[in-house]
Amino acid sequence: MNKTWRIMQELKDVYKQVELSHVVEALNGGGEALIVSLPMESPRFLIKTVRIIPTEETNVELHILDSADKMKAQILYFNTAEFSTGNFIDGIYDNVDLPYDDKDGTSHFHFEIINPGSVSSGFTIEVTGLTVR
Repeated sequence: MNKTWRIMQELKDVYKQVELSHVVEALNGGGEALIVSLPMESPRFLIKTVRIIPTEETNVELHILDSADKMKAQILYFNTAEFSTGNFIDGIYDNVDLPYDDKDGTSHFHFEIINPGSVSSGFTIEVTGLTVR
């Protein structure tokens, strides 16, 4: 019993849940883009879910980047509402197992959100995952 309990406690320390969220108040249509960097406790984690909820019925693109500098950054993940849910009002919802490693060493989660639609919209971005060693 003690050995099992000790292993369970060690796993709780290894696999802590990561929850990141950000609200973009307004992003004009026609391809306006915004790069956002959110602080994290650890420079890497395993992304499990990605959710983008628009306030208006418009398409949205999401690029998860490994660096804040777009010229140096590699796109780790790309999705649009058109291909994710097929419904612009539902936005993006995706279950992924994607390792994320912040390459610029700032312990931030970097992403770019783009509004290719024709109307201005706000967006709520939610990302969940697990820490990794």
